Amino acid sequence: MWQICAFKFVNQVFAGISATPSSPMASIWADVEPLNDALSGVLSYVIMSIVIASVGKWGLNWNWRWVIALGTIGIILIDGTVIFITIWNVFRNQWFFTGVPLADNVPVGIRFIVATYCAVEIADVGNEGATYGLVTTISNLASPFASVLYKYIDSFFDVSQDDMARDDDTVKWQVSYCYFISYSCKLAALGWLFLLPPQKAQMQELKRRGGSSKLAGGILIVVFFVALTFSVTTNFMSVYPSTKCYRIAGGKGTVNGSCPIKK
Repeated sequence: MWQICAFKFVNQVFAGISATPSSPMASIWADVEPLNDALSGVLSYVIMSIVIASVGKWGLNWNWRWVIALGTIGIILIDGTVIFITIWNVFRNQWFFTGVPLADNVPVGIRFIVATYCAVEIADVGNEGATYGLVTTISNLASPFASVLYKYIDSFFDVSQDDMARDDDTVKWQVSYCYFISYSCKLAALGWLFLLPPQKAQMQELKRRGGSSKLAGGILIVVFFVALTFSVTTNFMSVYPSTKCYRIAGGKGTVNGSCPIKK
C-alpha cells in the first residue's frame, strides 16, 4: 500500500508542476475570450469522459507504465507545440490556443483511469472504499503542493501581467524558462514509474509478497500532514496583504523584510 501511495504522491507532484504564465498568456497574448475558454473547458470534460469509457472497455490489459509514460510524453508534445508557438508569436489565435490542447485530454484521460486501476487492484474485500479514498486523497493532495512549488520557482522570473504586456524577447525567454522547468518536471515524474507494477498480475504479487512496514507507514502519515499543513498555510498566506508577497505564497519576495502594502 505504501509503495502505491508513494508513487501516486511523488508522481503527481512532479506531473503537477505547471507554469504561472499560463493564464496571462491566454488573456494577453492569445486574446482568449471567457466564453471560448468556458466552452473549451466543457469540451475537455466530454472528451475525457469518452476516453475513460473507451479505456475501460478496451484498455484493461495495457501496460500501466507504458501508458502513463506515453500519455505524459503526448501531453508535453501537444501542449508544448501550442505554448511555444504562442510565446514566440509564430501564430496567436484564441481558437488555436484553446482548441488544439483539447487533444491533451486523450492522454490525460488514459493516465487518469490507468492510475486509478491500481487502487482497485490493491484493495481487499470489504475495504475497497477506504483504500480508494486513501490513494485518491494522497493523489489529490499532491496538486496544491505542486502548485506551491511551481509558483515559488516562477516567482524568480519576470512573468507578471505587466511584464507580459511588454511582449519583448526578454519576457518571452522568461516565460519559456518557466515552461522548460514545467516540462522537465513532468518528464522527471516518469522516473518514479518503477514504484508502479506494470499490470494487475504484478500488483497482486506485490500485494501477496510485499509485506508491511511500520516505518514506511509512519513516513506516509508524516508526509501527508506536512504537505496538507504546508499547502493550507501557503494558501492562507496568499490572501493577507502582510504575507502575500512571500515567494512560497506566490509573491515576488519581501522588501526590507516585509511586504509593501499599497494604500
